[in-house]
Amino acid sequence: MTNPTAAGKRRLGIITAPGWMDPNAPDLERLYPGQLHLQQTILPPPGFDYSFASIAASEPRLVTAATMLAEAGCELIIQDGPGFGCLIGKTPAGAREAGERISQACGVPVVLNAVAILDELDRLDARRVAVAAPYYSPPWKAMFTEFLRHGDYRIEAFQTFVEQGLFADQASVSARHYRFSDDEVLASLVRTRAAAPDAEAMIVVGTGIRTAHCIDRLERELGLPLVPADSSLYRAVGRHFGLHEAVRTSVAI
Repeated sequence: MTNPTAAGKRRLGIITAPGWMDPNAPDLERLYPGQLHLQQTILPPPGFDYSFASIAASEPRLVTAATMLAEAGCELIIQDGPGFGCLIGKTPAGAREAGERISQACGVPVVLNAVAILDELDRLDARRVAVAAPYYSPPWKAMFTEFLRHGDYRIEAFQTFVEQGLFADQASVSARHYRFSDDEVLASLVRTRAAAPDAEAMIVVGTGIRTAHCIDRLERELGLPLVPADSSLYRAVGRHFGLHEAVRTSVAI
């Protein structure tokens, strides 16, 4: 059964990453006020361990989640967390193929977070990139580096909180449970930008780094386009549905 939707609203489904309170719905409501009817489902199973092996094997569960959202009447589905597309697909081309398989299986377009990032890079025609991955551990940094290299991107700099000396160790980063202040994020991005003066864009991962409320200001401060995990998804939604962004006020960071 599909519930009726308010006139003029587009129906968007969100596959939420396991084990966290997803901020995408309120962010999307602020960005596209009154234009979306949102439905979310959490990717199973309970107790998801976020090992590379578990993430790489999660395509069947993504199909299940996407199919449930499609059956609820969603016209487009976005998936939160770029690591899923990276590890399922292993390469940029493989991530795109995975997104196409999931879309075909559920009958509705599905945008994987990793593919949204790739699409933004294509839109900007950016091949020389800086990567800011503030909370990534060394294994996650190595994984994402390898993923980008398979796409022939030139990585000008790739830095994390710990490498930059902003946190003492990875345990201190993990203890924050993806909650970082705007000032902490800006400090990290500024250092990454300084290390990559020739970059054409800066990728910002993962989705625990929230940028939608201040991306315009961040881009002005840093002097180059940003391709964040969260904002890349939101831009994909806006383009797909032809939505109008709310006028954003200047946000202090």
